Amino acid sequence: MDKDVLYIEKAKLIESIVDVDDINIIKKVRSFLKRSVSSRRPAVMTIEELKKEVTEATEDVLKGNGVKHDDFIKEMKTWM
Repeated sequence: MDKDVLYIEKAKLIESIVDVDDINIIKKVRSFLKRSVSSRRPAVMTIEELKKEVTEATEDVLKGNGVKHDDFIKEMKTWM
C-alpha cells in the first residue's frame, strides 16, 4: 500500500474517533486495534533472553525431553 494512502486513511480514522462521544465505542475500537496490531508484532526479547531460551532448549533436548515429530503429528491430528 502506498504510504500516502496509508497516511490519509489513518488521518480519516483519527478524525472519526475525535467525533465519537460514546466511551464504549472508544473502548471497543481500542480493544480491536490492540488485538489486531499486537498479534502482528514479532516477539521481542533481549539477546540475553534469547541465549537463555536457546541454552534451556538445548539442555532439554540433550536430556531427552520433548516429543518426536511423528508422535507430535499423531497428537496434532486429534486436535481437529
